[in-house]
Amino acid sequence: MLANLDRNIAAEMLDLYGLVAQFLLGRETTLVYYNPAGLDCSWSVLWQRNLTTHPQIVWQRSYPYPDLYDRFNSGLMVLACLSTDSSAAAQLETLASSLRHLRTVPLLIEVAGSDQESLASQLLSFCLRQSMLYVEMYFRNYNHSLILYTYRTFPKFELVKRGVSGGKGVEIFANKLVNLQGHRLRVMPDLSPPNTFLYRDARGESQVAGYLWDFMATFASRINAGLAVVRPNWRAGGASESSYMLQYSGRGLIDVDLTTTLITKRNLWAIHQYTYPIFISSWCTMLPVERPLPTADLFARILSPALAVILLLITIVPCLVVKHPSYLLLLRNTRWARIVPRSLALLLLTTCSAQLLSLLISPPYHERITSFEDLIHGDQKILGIRSEFYDFDGAFRARYADIFHLIDDPDELYDLRNHFNTTWAYTMAYIKWLVINTQQRHFSKPVFRFSEDLCFIDFMPTSIVVAPDSIYWEALKDFTFTANQAGLIKHWVHKSFYDMVKAGMMQIKDYSEIVTLKPLNIADLQLVWRICGVAIVVATGIFLVELLFFYVNVFLNSL
Repeated sequence: MLANLDRNIAAEMLDLYGLVAQFLLGRETTLVYYNPAGLDCSWSVLWQRNLTTHPQIVWQRSYPYPDLYDRFNSGLMVLACLSTDSSAAAQLETLASSLRHLRTVPLLIEVAGSDQESLASQLLSFCLRQSMLYVEMYFRNYNHSLILYTYRTFPKFELVKRGVSGGKGVEIFANKLVNLQGHRLRVMPDLSPPNTFLYRDARGESQVAGYLWDFMATFASRINAGLAVVRPNWRAGGASESSYMLQYSGRGLIDVDLTTTLITKRNLWAIHQYTYPIFISSWCTMLPVERPLPTADLFARILSPALAVILLLITIVPCLVVKHPSYLLLLRNTRWARIVPRSLALLLLTTCSAQLLSLLISPPYHERITSFEDLIHGDQKILGIRSEFYDFDGAFRARYADIFHLIDDPDELYDLRNHFNTTWAYTMAYIKWLVINTQQRHFSKPVFRFSEDLCFIDFMPTSIVVAPDSIYWEALKDFTFTANQAGLIKHWVHKSFYDMVKAGMMQIKDYSEIVTLKPLNIADLQLVWRICGVAIVVATGIFLVELLFFYVNVFLNSL
């Protein structure tokens, strides 16, 4: 393949081509040739003869293509040919504006002129300001050997020159975020627990904690960086204004906003300021755990009415046989008829006693709520914020409006929910539930459960906010994959509860009801008293009927 190249191309050019071919090996990459001035660049020979296995686009116009991202969102490599005069900066600026949201694509620049270190520094500094990290540059008219220019990003901009002769030990498009040399990332916490919150340590110094802080601190340590906190202007504990944070990071004043943002259709206009989702959340219902049945209701479960009727019939039949043997003409020995009622009575007594003891020791619970329809037919209501309720689908609101109790003050809801008030069910995000459930581990028994059958939104990609063309986007994406696979995200969310306890914002306290064993009282025997009352009424009625029958006969005989 290399033998087909023109003889006037220097050997160093062949070495550089070998590095590029090796970089493209195994990649599905589209090559974009950017030559707005129509210069005679070395790549004009290479792309025609040797890189034919890759899709290619020849771009020889000076106006930008701002919609390039919508057509090619991955797998691009740009080979640019720039002039040596003052138009080189303008040409590079046009290219940068066209690579909007594509700043991470590798860019190989050939400058059609003699080697000028000052021009290389100027153009590469512009690339750094435009967040284009993966840039290599060389000059076509070299005297001795081809010099490949790139730059170090941290701790400050530094021009790097390398020779490509032989191509050994030379790496192109190296990752510049492997080691940030202690550079401090500017982060703004949202001061909304458990995301982030402020507290004072034992020395009285202000500290930041929360699972997003742990996430970002671990990411920073992985790339040998630190964190510099930019304080927001809202009060601690208040909900952050996401639009404000988007504008703040969009102006380049901070690198990362430590706030969770849901990616929805309403905010797709800012999709390029959201990182890859750090977790997939859901918005469901937190229901009180079903309570055990009252002791008085347990007696109704000892013997079903149908079985009681069957046992009564079995008992009456032997009694009739004993008193009236003529009912069974073929039966001569009626001893079994005397044993059966007594055996049945003993069996019934022992069975009911065992059943009652088992119910008292481990009482059954009320019927489990598994759908919104169950809430309609039950007494349980969901306490919610009025503004959030109107974010639901209109058909849902029309059908299930009666199961909600709406209020306007979110602090009232948070106070009731944080103190585990079981009067209501509550709307709950999955991440907040992880914190609540961590607190419940210290209870003698759970008080609430998270019902995934009663969800309002069951798929919510949740991200944090960065600058529109942040150089950290790809690194954050890779770190997010690793952290999720290792289970670190959930671990940090659980840990945030203990951080809030340490900060004095929450406490380890058992909010569950302690169950104490008590002897049966008169109220627990309601069913027994009712059966006895019914039996007495029936017996009294029979006795009165017999008296009435007797006295009616006496009266008729006296006439």
